[in-house]
Amino acid sequence: MAASKYDFNIEQGSSFKLTIVYKDDNGVPIDISNYCARLTWRAGNQNIQIFSTENQDLSLYNFYIDGPTGQLIFLLPATVTNDLDFSTAKYDLELQSDQDLYIGGGKEITRILYGTITLIKRNSQINTTLAC
Repeated sequence: MAASKYDFNIEQGSSFKLTIVYKDDNGVPIDISNYCARLTWRAGNQNIQIFSTENQDLSLYNFYIDGPTGQLIFLLPATVTNDLDFSTAKYDLELQSDQDLYIGGGKEITRILYGTITLIKRNSQINTTLAC
C-alpha cells in the first residue's frame, strides 16, 4: 500500500496532538501491536528531527501505538512547540513491523504518511504554564 500525503499545522506554543489510524484498503484498522514507529522531519534550514515510539524522555514528547486499534498517537508539549523555529518542514511517518521482511532482510519498514508541516508562529514567546 502506497504512503498517503497528509499536511498538518503545529501551533507554536500550544500543546500538539496527532492521532493517525492505520487502515487497510477497506478502511478497517490494522492491528499494529508489537510495531514501532518513527516520525522524521526536515525543516527548511535542513535541521532533522527524529521522533520514535522508543523514546523514554516524556518531557520532550510522547509517541505511542495502540496496536489493536491501529492508532499512532504523537504528542508535543507546549514548551517544545514554543521552541520550534521553522516555517515549514517535510516529514515521513514510518512503521516497523516486528517481522522480518525475509530471513536476513531485516524488519519490514513501511512509510505510511508524508507531507508538509506548517508552523503557525506565536505572537509571544511565553514559555511558562498558568498557575491554575
